[in-house]
Amino acid sequence: MAHGPVAGIGAFYSGLLHPLMVPAHLLALVMLGLLVGQAGMTAMRRGYAGFLPGLVLGLGLAVFDGYWPLEHPLLLLSASAGLVVALQWRLPAAALYTLAGAAAGLMIGIDSGPDGGTRGQRLGALLGTGLGAFACLLLVGDLAERTRRHWQRVLLRVLGSWGAAAALLVLALAELRP
Repeated sequence: MAHGPVAGIGAFYSGLLHPLMVPAHLLALVMLGLLVGQAGMTAMRRGYAGFLPGLVLGLGLAVFDGYWPLEHPLLLLSASAGLVVALQWRLPAAALYTLAGAAAGLMIGIDSGPDGGTRGQRLGALLGTGLGAFACLLLVGDLAERTRRHWQRVLLRVLGSWGAAAALLVLALAELRP
């Protein structure tokens, strides 16, 4: 139901809420935001610089080709990012942040194709999705980057471990389905 319009609010606003209504998208955005925010401003700039073009490309593909389910790769990316946050690993190259951002953006964009509607409604929904996804990533990254006290850094690590665990549990349950 997350790929269809929300009754009464229009295509753009349905798209704006889309990243918050699809658990795999929200988890990927939160884990990527924690990852780049924890690593500092340089990583944030590179992560955002990779995420935005990836998202635009993915949304562009979704305009023409519709919905491609990429929930499992997004969950894998979320689990990986969550583990890096939980372990406080500093990735060796800033290019990794760019690649993680581009991969997440591309997958979220491709996986966001709305169901039905005219081409204009679909385009409005995808524009809203792009804005909502980028705003969510910016907000989480900014909050993570502002952590200064020890207990706040520990909280980031706990959130990363919970996100990784949630992603791995969903993947495991998906494999158990007949």
